[in-house]
Amino acid sequence: MKNDTAVLAAVKLRERGEAVKRPDKNWKPYPCLLTRQELQAIIADQLG
Repeated sequence: MKNDTAVLAAVKLRERGEAVKRPDKNWKPYPCLLTRQELQAIIADQLG
């Protein structure tokens, strides 16, 4: 029982009206500035 209380106190439960944050539909990662050939060489090196 003591552990259950500690766990509940440690976890902040979401309020009913609180919205879930989701990424924007148009979100894109920053470009890595490597060419396709450079990326393929890195992947080939990692795969062996």
